[in-house]
Amino acid sequence: MGRSLILRRIAAFLVDYLVIIGYALAVLGITLTVGPPALGPVSGQFVGFATLTLPVFLYFFLTERGPRRATLGKRVMHLRVEAAAEGTRGNILLRNVLKLLPWEVAHAGVHWVRHFGDEAPPTWVWVLLVAPQLIMLTYLIGMAASGGARAPYDRLAGTSIVRSP
Repeated sequence: MGRSLILRRIAAFLVDYLVIIGYALAVLGITLTVGPPALGPVSGQFVGFATLTLPVFLYFFLTERGPRRATLGKRVMHLRVEAAAEGTRGNILLRNVLKLLPWEVAHAGVHWVRHFGDEAPPTWVWVLLVAPQLIMLTYLIGMAASGGARAPYDRLAGTSIVRSP
């Protein structure tokens, strides 16, 4: 069952990622049509958060706290999120904040690398780029160690992934 759950989670992630890529391409199309604004790293981070991270977060949060407790990918793969305290939004909220935090930190790193241009970015910028990769690796190892039921962010949030009928 563990290997099957891991493979189902990976497949569900790929389906969800197709949804995210579709949305990101739509945002890119709009940006290319109106012209990309000249933004510094802080304002670029804010715009990126508002136009990409927040909608992606809402996709995960609203679908996982909904009646089916599943994103489109999880529904296709017959999975759902189970919270330790059913009926509370806090578990699902924390799960998705922790899951997407490395993604947002990496975005910050990219904005700052672009800001420094041809200059060598300071060490803290490299930390913004490398730390999320290490955290994601930890998430994957933790998920595999639990047989697919719980990534570290699931453990911290009191959630798990289970098969749905």
